[in-house]
This record gives sequence, structure tokens and C-alpha cells, in this order.
Amino acid sequence: MLKIFFAAFAIVFVSGPLVSQEENRREWNKNAKQKILILHQSGQEAQSLPFLEEYVRKNPAELMFRLYLARALLWRSDLELPKYDEDVFSRMEKTKRIRDNYLRSAGIFEESLDRLSKISPRDPDLGKWFFLWALAEWYAGREDRAIQIFRKSFKYDFRLNQANYNIGAIYESLGQLKDSRIYFGTYLKNEKELKEEE
Repeated sequence: MLKIFFAAFAIVFVSGPLVSQEENRREWNKNAKQKILILHQSGQEAQSLPFLEEYVRKNPAELMFRLYLARALLWRSDLELPKYDEDVFSRMEKTKRIRDNYLRSAGIFEESLDRLSKISPRDPDLGKWFFLWALAEWYAGREDRAIQIFRKSFKYDFRLNQANYNIGAIYESLGQLKDSRIYFGTYLKNEKELKEEE
């Protein structure tokens, strides 16, 4: 009888803190989600970064919040820009930090969108997410990848005609003027058609 009492006491004593920790974790997740969503709905994605980083670390399977993290990294503005009057080393360090941030954003987009496009291939927002991924690749200096992903974003959503313009701009910056003219032409043609539909 005494053994049963001690066993019951041990179960209550040990499981008490575990239940409390689980409740605290759920409450923290709920509050963090709320804060993140409010900031994203008000166009302040970058301000949500501290909450997103922690939330994604604690809940790595939450695909949409991983995409929110990638988008927040893309729009962040707290990284210091290099200035012309500072030494070369300092400029290079700042440029590297900015590029690493875009590469991290692109990596999260790639992993998350690979999964999302398999889970939900008809998701109406896939084109927009691919468009943002392409921007991250472009800003990171990976123009070839950006072109491929901009094309994919336009295939998912033909209203994302800006993708054609961006491809034209990338080709122009690479000195490939013939390709550039083709995509600028496609952009103008699609804009005209979209206006006629309205």
C-alpha cells in the first residue's frame, strides 16, 4: 500500500512541472503567433524578426512561419549599409553581412517552398512566395537562379508580370540586351492585356 502511495506521489510530483511547462510553451506560442501576425498584417515584417527567430526555432515544422521568417529577412532594414568614406575592409564586412542575410532568406524560401509546392501545389499564394524567393536570390547576387525563379513565379500567377520586368532588368545588368528587350517587351504586352481585361 505504501509503495502505491509513493508511486502516485512521484507521478504527480514529476508530471506537475511537465504539464506546467507545456502550458507555458502553448501560451508563449499563442502570444508570439499573435504578435507576429499583427506585425505582418501592418507591413512591419522586419520588426517581427526577434519573435519569428525564436518561434521557428521552437516550432521548426511550422511551414508558414518559416516563410514569414524568410520574408522578414528579405525586408529587414537594420543592417548597416556600407559608406564610401569608410575603409575597404569595413565596407566589405557590411556587404558580406547583407549578402549573407539574403542568402539565408533564399535558403529558407527554397526549403519551405519545395515542401509547400509538394503539399499544396494549387496554393494561390505560391506565385507570390516564389517571387519573393527570386528577389532574395537577386539581391544575394545569384542572377541565374533569380531568373529561373521569377519565371516560375509568373507560371504560378500570371498577374505577377513584374517578374518579366525584373528578368529584363537582370539581363540588362548582365549586358544581355537582346534577352533584356524580349522580357521588357513581354512585360509591356502583358500590362496592356491586363489593363484591357479590367
